[in-house]
Amino acid sequence: MANLIIDSGNTAIKMFVFDGGKIVKNMRCNQISEMLPALEKNKVLNNITKCIISSVSYDQNLMAKILLPYFKVIPYSKSLTLPIINKYKTPETLGSDRIAAVVGAAHKYPKRNVLVIDSGTAITYDIVTDRGEYLGGNISMGLNTRFKALHNFTERLPLLQCDKSENSLFGTNTTEAMTIGIQNGMLYEIETTIEKFRSKFDSLLVIFTGGDSIFFEDKIKNCNFAEPYLVAFGLNEILECNA
Repeated sequence: MANLIIDSGNTAIKMFVFDGGKIVKNMRCNQISEMLPALEKNKVLNNITKCIISSVSYDQNLMAKILLPYFKVIPYSKSLTLPIINKYKTPETLGSDRIAAVVGAAHKYPKRNVLVIDSGTAITYDIVTDRGEYLGGNISMGLNTRFKALHNFTERLPLLQCDKSENSLFGTNTTEAMTIGIQNGMLYEIETTIEKFRSKFDSLLVIFTGGDSIFFEDKIKNCNFAEPYLVAFGLNEILECNA
């Protein structure tokens, strides 16, 4: 029987059905009321035996209440058992997406030093060692957040969006200058961060995940893999560990 993984972020509710450790179905909703219809439409509701919910946008207990008549539901909490050693000094402030991403990395690449770069609303850098120890990481503004911030905190600069085709070194008008400045600035940040971590951790693997992972995968020379669903894999491992 299958597991249901629900990862509700700032933009959407993402649902993944796992069977035998593999994703067999993934769905996307915009509201809680769409969850059950999506499961029914995809004919997976009766195959699920247990579920884990990680949400930063909706009440996890409310989401669980809707699903509990159908299968066992575990809302993510800091008290859950983890399959890695968490050495973060303030685990109560640690986001479930960050810990799930490093759990997924440790599961997929055991006994390796792995730097997980998760790029979405925020961009996070998290390190898990070859001993299965999560040490911590960094948090910075994501790509679209930088565009919004530059617009919101200035009087005359427009609100722009990412242009994946732009590869110039500098701009010749304000639109280009903003786009290139933000995108290249973030690329330089990522490349420098990777270099610093590589100097400290031997044979470091660099894994990209999150909504902007594809954008950076072919632009960062030091990237090893892009794993768009790394958080879902990590949540599935946490669910199995607490089932």
